[in-house]
Amino acid sequence: MDWVIFSLFSRALWAADNIVDKLLRGRYLPDSLTLTLIAGISALLLSLVIIIFNGLRWIGFGPAALVIFAGAFQIVAVFAFYQAISKEEISRVIPLFQFTPPFVLILSLLFLGEVLTLTHYLAFVLILLGGLLISLQKTKGVFKLRVAFWWMVLSSLIYAIYAVILKSLYVAHPFWDLTVYLGFGEFLPTPLLLLLIASFRSRFIKSLSGLKPIGWTLLILGMFFVTTASLSGLWALAIGPVTLVSVFRGFQSLFVLVYAVFLSFWLPKILKEELGKDVLGVKVMSILLMMLGLYLIYI
Repeated sequence: MDWVIFSLFSRALWAADNIVDKLLRGRYLPDSLTLTLIAGISALLLSLVIIIFNGLRWIGFGPAALVIFAGAFQIVAVFAFYQAISKEEISRVIPLFQFTPPFVLILSLLFLGEVLTLTHYLAFVLILLGGLLISLQKTKGVFKLRVAFWWMVLSSLIYAIYAVILKSLYVAHPFWDLTVYLGFGEFLPTPLLLLLIASFRSRFIKSLSGLKPIGWTLLILGMFFVTTASLSGLWALAIGPVTLVSVFRGFQSLFVLVYAVFLSFWLPKILKEELGKDVLGVKVMSILLMMLGLYLIYI
């Protein structure tokens, strides 16, 4: 059962990185583009770590090109995520990543011919209900969906397309080698956009040159969390049942909520979220509904 420890550890670290992302985007590096490009550098670091410990084999031009494209394409999802956390509390944003599995199933139905069951449809309803519940806000007596909801729908859809592309590749090719090429793809947009678009290069340099020491500390800490969380999660996938490891993704939302409540209560100058009983109740209920939906998808 070592995979359980590695899976939970991965989710706890991803949640910690989400908190760091929120602090960076809200206080020290308020540019989603810069953070997105830095995420590509984190992906490259992960690939290099895997190469050091596992080496790298050629998987063929077609598979390599496809996995690199998938990695590069998900830059849109990363950008949308940073836009979402700039608009809303982190504990309301992260649960919405649970939209990705339903999108994966729908895309698999349309393009891979997979069959959906009644349990899958029930899972869709639960995840959608949880997502709507945590995203509704009352403005002038009218309930509306928060702007972050739509950014996370876009992010989850892109991640779903990314997952469908990778689905067949991970069956046919070595896990660690494919992950390295994926990291290369995730890094690829960073040098290309910086070299080809002068305004992006200027924004990137300006953002980092004006970054305070605490901002640099958070940035490096976030890159450490991402690399460690990725390695732990990938190892859990390598040694454990993929279905159950996937279900553990839902715990990331709970970890984020716990971290956010702790910081809001003990260190409100660092992070402040709503702590009313009604608000917390809605968040917990939404997360549990979405986790139940996630479980139904993967059982």
